[in-house]
Amino acid sequence: MDEKKLQYLLDRQSIRDTLLRHGAAFDEADLEALDGIWTEDCRRDDGPGRGEPFQGRDELKRRLSGAVAKFEWTHHQLGDSLIEIDGDTATSTTFVACWHKTVEGEICWGTARYYDQLVRRGDAWLIASRQMVMTGAEGALVEHGGAFLQRKPSTLADKR
Repeated sequence: MDEKKLQYLLDRQSIRDTLLRHGAAFDEADLEALDGIWTEDCRRDDGPGRGEPFQGRDELKRRLSGAVAKFEWTHHQLGDSLIEIDGDTATSTTFVACWHKTVEGEICWGTARYYDQLVRRGDAWLIASRQMVMTGAEGALVEHGGAFLQRKPSTLADKR
C-alpha cells in the first residue's frame, strides 16, 4: 500500500479517536482528560447565548465544569465526521446528537455540528479550535442557548 495513503488513514482514525475521547470525557465528567484532547491555547465558540468565545484549556475546563454540574448525566453520540488533512493540521465537521438529564430530572436532547481545527502534536492530534452550531434541541437544551444552523432557502416551498 502507498505509504502516504496509509498515513492519511492512520491520521483520520487518530483524529476520530480524539473527537470521541472529548465526548467520553464530558459524559464521564473527567475534565482532566481534556489535557490530552485540546491544545493548551485552544479556542472555543459555542455561539450566542452561551457565553463569549474564549481561549485556553484552563478556561475550557472551568466552563465545562459549570456545564457538567447542571446535568445528572449526559450522553454524546458522534455521527460521521468530514475530515480534511493538510500536513500537521486538519479540519473536521462532526454531526452530534446528545441526551442529557438535568439535576432537576428533565430529559432533554440536542443535535449539533462541531466545526473543529486540529493540530498534530507528536503522535497525537489535538483540538485547537471548535465552533459549535446547534441544529436542533428540545427541553432544557433549547434554553441552554447557542446559534442554530441557518438553512439555505428551499425551492421546495415554491412547488407546494
